[in-house]
Amino acid sequence: MVHYSRVNASENMYLQRVLFHLLSVYFCLAESTYFRFDYTYYPNIDGWLKLHLIPTNWRDAWLNCDLEGSTLASPIDKNMIKAMDIHWKSKNTTQCVFYTGVHAMFSKGHFFSIEGVSLEKMPVRWAAGEPDNANNNEECIVWTDGEVADVNCSDLFPYMCFKRQTKDMTLTPCGTIDKEYVLSPLTGNCYKFHRYGRTWSRAHMTCASEGGYLAIINSHDEAQHLKKLYEENYPKVFPGGNKEVIHIGMKDWDDHGDWRTIHGLKIQEAGYAEWNPGQPDSINKTPGQHCGAMFRNSKLDDFYCDHIAPFICEKSIDSLLNDNI
Repeated sequence: MVHYSRVNASENMYLQRVLFHLLSVYFCLAESTYFRFDYTYYPNIDGWLKLHLIPTNWRDAWLNCDLEGSTLASPIDKNMIKAMDIHWKSKNTTQCVFYTGVHAMFSKGHFFSIEGVSLEKMPVRWAAGEPDNANNNEECIVWTDGEVADVNCSDLFPYMCFKRQTKDMTLTPCGTIDKEYVLSPLTGNCYKFHRYGRTWSRAHMTCASEGGYLAIINSHDEAQHLKKLYEENYPKVFPGGNKEVIHIGMKDWDDHGDWRTIHGLKIQEAGYAEWNPGQPDSINKTPGQHCGAMFRNSKLDDFYCDHIAPFICEKSIDSLLNDNI
């Protein structure tokens, strides 16, 4: 009887979340063209822009835009320049220099946008004293208050991402255009198996950029669901790295056996702490194994944070929707 009530409560919560999602999607589509809540739509470029204010290097800027489903924005024509200028000024920030998608890393001195548009065809002007190719090591282009300059790609700057609208952009029941996320009736959340392995930190970055987080196991049943995803995708895991475990959302927070989820709960409180026999064994390893992983049998493992492995992302169905809708 208690089990029956628990199942009913779970089903009711799931149905309520699906209803909220459907209503949110309806209003999103009714009021405006929609991609994700943190991007702003500009009709003159038929796409969306997002300004990331935390400075990073060019490669990480490129990667983060890519993981969000977009590209580094480039001033390829007058409409894009106008939209980029409006979007930057709308943020009321004192930072006025940010990366574009224009680079010359493939061959020295040949600047192209990520889409393949030559810098020479862009209606832009160089800032005073630019380009100067300082130390023969400036292969990326920044936007600086309406002008461009060449910089070292390792320098840290904010950056702007651009998503062009396409015909196949349809929100799934998971509240994303990413069709690899699949809704689970068990938890009411969505899951995506990443067959291309990354380090634990990069896996965390990937999930966050997609609007989710490294999967957190809250019950034995959820562990079995992740196990099933693992088994289905195991033969398709890309070569390289360790495919016998997957990264998940737990970590040894102080490197002394304080295992918690990435949301701060001790794993026992979160609902699942079933270690594989002999695990955790990080105390016997140098350097220690302080990042969480799951074996194919669904049991937990402590794993090297800098080792490459596949991983599962989890997201709520409303994580990319506007809370104000």
